[in-house]
Amino acid sequence: MHPCSISLSPLKKVVSTVLLLSAPLLAGAASPGTFFDAVEQYGADNFAGCTRTLDTLYNSGGAFPAGGELLLVECAAASGDRAAALAYIDALLPTGRLPLDDLRTKARPGLDALRADPVWPSVLQRIAAEEHRHAAQRDAPLRDALLQREAKDQAAQHAAVAAGGGSAWAQTTPVSVENATWLKATVAEKGWPERSRVGADGAKAAWVIVQHADHDPAFQAEMLPLIETAARRGEADFADYALLTDRVLLAQGKPQRYGSQFKENADGIFELQPTADMDGLDARRREVGLQPLAAYKAVLAEMYGKQVR
Repeated sequence: MHPCSISLSPLKKVVSTVLLLSAPLLAGAASPGTFFDAVEQYGADNFAGCTRTLDTLYNSGGAFPAGGELLLVECAAASGDRAAALAYIDALLPTGRLPLDDLRTKARPGLDALRADPVWPSVLQRIAAEEHRHAAQRDAPLRDALLQREAKDQAAQHAAVAAGGGSAWAQTTPVSVENATWLKATVAEKGWPERSRVGADGAKAAWVIVQHADHDPAFQAEMLPLIETAARRGEADFADYALLTDRVLLAQGKPQRYGSQFKENADGIFELQPTADMDGLDARRREVGLQPLAAYKAVLAEMYGKQVR
């Protein structure tokens, strides 16, 4: 049986939609002061509360989900404080964590208001300059290779999902083996592909390849500290580190830490794999920018159309 993971493309899209300014699946799910509380506040049009929650999280160095910082900009702008929203943009642009296409085009009340502001053309100039700076630092051929290999991985994963899972997951193995073999050699030569070198999408693609390399648990374990180091440097997402941690622990016969891994049983039901300290699970998930377990289960159920427990 293939363990279900958030790294699958359909789920990535669902979660990205949830995190980038709209999250109906997360209602009532988090403790005060978390990113997911801010999502609830935003959904209730409490834009000022959303801004306060995320500002506290941001200034304390708390974990945001991938692209989640855009919600801070949106909430500040939607609350009427465009100056604060613009200041957040200025502070976040150098980090590479703002999804710039969404910043430029996503239709949301706050972002729409910002784009109508007379200063917006100058913001676009800063965005373009930052993109140019990042592009100059990047290894474009490596990024392209990562994205191409991720596309092959995701095509295989989609095909397995469409075939109903179960034994169909075996069809993904040849692609995973080829990708992992290539990435292993690439990391040995160039080091881990960090965000500043291959972009946020390239870094995510590298993680996807490792996450799906279940045929080579030693490789996954070897890459885990590299991803942790990158995350601590702001060059990878802590959520990615957490999900790979769970795969590595399970492969070692230990309970997972973040409750990200499920396995489809003979009845087609997704069951949570052994997990340590269930009472503290949601707190650990919040620390790395993952939504509460109940919300994650709801996403899985919607995605696969199956019972999740």
